Parts: sequence; C-alpha cells; structure tokens
Amino acid sequence: MKFTALDKRIWIKGLTLECPLGQAIDECPLNALRHLPVVQLNDTINGLTDMQVNAIVNIHHHCYHDRIKELKHAN
Repeated sequence: MKFTALDKRIWIKGLTLECPLGQAIDECPLNALRHLPVVQLNDTINGLTDMQVNAIVNIHHHCYHDRIKELKHAN
C-alpha cells in the first residue's frame, strides 16, 4: 500500500499523541513536539517538507520493528 504525504502527516500527528509501544525512547524526534498546543503541533507538522515527513516515518518504522524484536528476545 502506498501512503500519501497527507497520510504520513496524519500518522505523525497520531504518533505525537502516544508512542505505539507505550514509552517513547529519549531519542524520538517527536519528543520535542509532544508538549506543544494542538494548533502549534498541527502547524508544525503541516509545515514539514515531504523529505522531513519521510525521515520521521522511516525512523519510527525502524524503531518500532527494532523494539518489537527486543521484546520478543526478552521473552
């Protein structure tokens, strides 16, 4: 499935509300946005370039899969 830039921005907005794995890691690029008021958060994410959006999505995709692997190996 191919996601549009808008789809990715919506997904990023959801990620700023909550990390899918509970606690976000300290290095999460969205930590700086999580404290912002909703209007400022939306404006910031909407103002990202497509390259920035793709980078954030890729970081979260890899982080999620790496953390899931760690959880599987811990059990």
